[in-house]
Amino acid sequence: MKTTLLSLSLVGALLTVSLAAQDAPPAQAEREARAKVATGQRLAYANSAEYKPYDTTNRDFQKRASALLEKSDFAGAIAECQKGLTAFKYDINLLIILAAAYRESGNLPNAEKTRQQWMSLVDSILDSGDGRDFASAFKVITVEEEYAVLRVLGLRVMGQALVTHDGSQFDQMQVKEPKSGKELVLYFNIDLPLNWLNRQFSKKSP
Repeated sequence: MKTTLLSLSLVGALLTVSLAAQDAPPAQAEREARAKVATGQRLAYANSAEYKPYDTTNRDFQKRASALLEKSDFAGAIAECQKGLTAFKYDINLLIILAAAYRESGNLPNAEKTRQQWMSLVDSILDSGDGRDFASAFKVITVEEEYAVLRVLGLRVMGQALVTHDGSQFDQMQVKEPKSGKELVLYFNIDLPLNWLNRQFSKKSP
C-alpha cells in the first residue's frame, strides 16, 4: 500500500497517523487486498446508475443516526444507518456510525466487520496517491469522501480551493494537525464527481 494509512511520507515525520492503532491490525496482505476490493467497488459504483455524488440526503441519515447513537438508541441508529446505506452504500461516515452503534450494542462481530469495511474504503482512497501534488492527488468519487478521510486522519480543514491542472479538477485542501499545529496542503482529484455533474448539465441542455 503506497501510503499505509498516511504514515505520512507527505512531509516526512510531520504526521504519524495510523487507523490500525485503534485495534489490533489485520495482516497487511489482507488489509491491502480489502483496499483493492474497495477500490473496485467504489469505481464500479461511480460508473453505475446509482451514482449521484451531489445527492446530500445521506447527511440527513448521518444526522439522524448520530442523534440516535447519542441517545443510546443503538437499534434505532443501526436501522437508520442501514437505510442510508441502501442508497449510499459506500458512505464512510454512515459506516463509522454503524460500527459504533454495533459496538455499543454489544454486537462485536458486526462492529468489527463494519469497521474493516470503512477502513478499507479509507485505505482505498489513500492508496490512490499520497496527496502531495497534482500527480499524486487522492482520487475520490464524492467530495464527502475528502472530509471523511480528513476527519479519520484527525486533520482540520483550514482552507479549500478548486483548481484546474492539465484538464483535471482538484480540491486543494489546507489542513492542520491540531496537536502539533503543523499545516500542509493535500490535493484531491475530483474528476469523477465533476464529470458526472457536467453530464447532468449536458442532458438538460436543449
